[in-house]
Amino acid sequence: MLHFLVTSVKLKFIVMARNVEGKKVAIITENGFEEVELTGPKKALEEAGVTVHILSPQKNMVKAWDHDHWSIELPVDGQLYNANVEDYDMLVIPGGVINPDKMRTDKDCISFVQQFLESGKPVGAICHGPQLLIETGMISGRKMTSYHSIKTDLINAGVIWEDKEVVVDNGLVTSRSPKDLEAFNRKLIEELAEGIHTTTAQFTHAD
Repeated sequence: MLHFLVTSVKLKFIVMARNVEGKKVAIITENGFEEVELTGPKKALEEAGVTVHILSPQKNMVKAWDHDHWSIELPVDGQLYNANVEDYDMLVIPGGVINPDKMRTDKDCISFVQQFLESGKPVGAICHGPQLLIETGMISGRKMTSYHSIKTDLINAGVIWEDKEVVVDNGLVTSRSPKDLEAFNRKLIEELAEGIHTTTAQFTHAD
């Protein structure tokens, strides 16, 4: 029975991977993203046949943070000020302490996320990444998780916070930390395969 269940899960994942081939995903980031929270999802999506673009307010490169020190640099595929939500099927927001704190004060970052939420396309955010979602004024009533230190911020924004490795609320995928990346990546691919979630487009801005 166990062998049957494991085989069924693997087959389901293979089918989902085929369903996302050729799709495009935007990862938005500033300098200071937690390295594995960007490179992990990027690798998983690309292995499933997805085209992944790194979008940023920065022009050429973005620099990663790895636990307690600066790390690798990655090339930027496009700048946010002229990025088009219509070009992408999903948005992913990596964490890191520095990265979301910079993006939440950038009007182009906030606007891009708002447009994604309004479109009904899936959105994923991990660790401190949900901080940027707070600035949209569009997450009240949503079920989410995050790094524990921003739990109160999310609750104050009206979020129903849950302490789980991954929480999926109608196309909105969130996880707590890098230790949850396997579950996070799996759900990203599942939600990308499902496509637009009609009721996600009913997000409303906070008054």
